[in-house]
Amino acid sequence: MSPYKIKHTGFYDKSFQETDTENYILTVSIGSRSVVFNLYDPENRKFIGFETFSSDELEKTSTIAGQLDFLLKKRPWLNSSFYHINLIFNNDLSTLIPQPLFDEKEKAAYLRFNQPGQKNNSVECNIMKNMQLANVYFMPVRVINKAIEIWPEVKFYHYSSVLIESLGINFKNKTENQTLFVNLRDEVFDVVNFKEGKLNFYNSFRFKAVEDFIYFMLAAIEQLQLNPEEARIVLSGNMDKSDEKYEMVYRYIRHFEFIERNETFHYSYVMEELNFAKYYVEFNVIQCE
Repeated sequence: MSPYKIKHTGFYDKSFQETDTENYILTVSIGSRSVVFNLYDPENRKFIGFETFSSDELEKTSTIAGQLDFLLKKRPWLNSSFYHINLIFNNDLSTLIPQPLFDEKEKAAYLRFNQPGQKNNSVECNIMKNMQLANVYFMPVRVINKAIEIWPEVKFYHYSSVLIESLGINFKNKTENQTLFVNLRDEVFDVVNFKEGKLNFYNSFRFKAVEDFIYFMLAAIEQLQLNPEEARIVLSGNMDKSDEKYEMVYRYIRHFEFIERNETFHYSYVMEELNFAKYYVEFNVIQCE
């Protein structure tokens, strides 16, 4: 990661101590262009640390395992024991299976039915008990081995597993069927809809141009037979008000809003300026444990 120009953001509460890692929950989220981590103090139910390193030039999956080496070089204290460690892997190579129909022995077959085979990748699975779903996904073997080498007790999650399950938990009985959750990633966005408290629709869409983004979103609204005048869009992920995609949403969608941070938890005052909607998944994985 170091040969590239790195964008960095970081916040630490004054209570944070590098020597107290055994008392913190560490969440690390890695994708092709960024690595994000936060620290949670379970005793005080409070997030006390957050950092992100990113570069638009990082696009090769083979580079992702190296991001963990980069992270340890920048923050050597991360190579310590923690109360619990979550690692979120961000790609769009996953598929959902209803849990009653799921057979662990067939997980590779499920995935390859919907996704092309990936060399040097392992087939992993998250069971979303709250959703009665299994999420099967590809994850690079190098990333798995490197993470286990650093944190032997690490727990792996796919990005979409956390997104779906946390939305289901946080918004259970709080949304109408007309609510559509739209989460932006790099060149991919997720669409999630619940009906009567259960997952009704999930899909991820690849896009290049902003016109593609709004086209697929409007197509999803039509497919779900939502009323365009009444549909409520809740935005999260890699978007802000200066984004061209936001301008498209503003132009074509009548009712929309950014997702709010989860007030079940406490947050250090140093994070007041942080865009929590952008890092919704990273700040909500704890509920999925």
